[in-house]
Amino acid sequence: MKKSIVTIKWGAEFTSEDVNILKRAVENNSETKFQFVCLTDDASGLDSEIVVLPIPMLGLSEMPKSSGAWPKICLFHPSLGDFLEQVLFLDRDTIICGNVDPFFDDPGDALRLLSCGPRWKSFKDELPPQPATGVMSYNVKRHVNIFKDFAKDPNAAYRNYNLEQAFVGANAAEIDYFALEYVQSFKYHLRRQYLMDLFLAPKAPHEKARMVAFHGYPRPRQVATVGIKWARFPRTGINRPTWLTNYWDCYRDK
Repeated sequence: MKKSIVTIKWGAEFTSEDVNILKRAVENNSETKFQFVCLTDDASGLDSEIVVLPIPMLGLSEMPKSSGAWPKICLFHPSLGDFLEQVLFLDRDTIICGNVDPFFDDPGDALRLLSCGPRWKSFKDELPPQPATGVMSYNVKRHVNIFKDFAKDPNAAYRNYNLEQAFVGANAAEIDYFALEYVQSFKYHLRRQYLMDLFLAPKAPHEKARMVAFHGYPRPRQVATVGIKWARFPRTGINRPTWLTNYWDCYRDK
């Protein structure tokens, strides 16, 4: 089965360099043959090796609203089945810190997701999972119902769900989850507490982690770039983790 790593970029919050960095990092941390695909409304600046596809919207009158990450619903558009088979989706602000090949395990009929909420925050398997779409693995043709259900009444989806991932979790026919230890949260697991951050940079990912998710503020670019304050009061954001600044220097556009 043809394997693809897919990300999606719309608007101006993320740059082509953010996508290029993600592509270069996964290539350097995988022995699996895959194509790297970006769904986007602006392909300028993307590496030439990236397969660029328009964000598919046939069946919608307009782009899903950005607040709540609703454009990610288009990842389940039926037309993508003409180009993609097994997909590993990564948010643009995902940092790669280990081998990603286990994420290519065939999910079968399930939509395999990142688990958010208290289970992820505490790393306690016994707690109930909550679906998060920052990292997903799925066989495209088995989950087109998610887009179709959204397209029937987008406004109802917006009223009933604050975030796209809540809608996806409620409408997927079958869900399972990646191993908790594979993905750490920068905010939950690596960022220092107030006062400690005056003296210590954020922690490095643990040895079992293969990715770090920067969900919401701050973004990796803000933390990695000298001269940009990356924390909000009461934290200071004055110390930068060497592991991330080195990563950025290694993979950024030259």
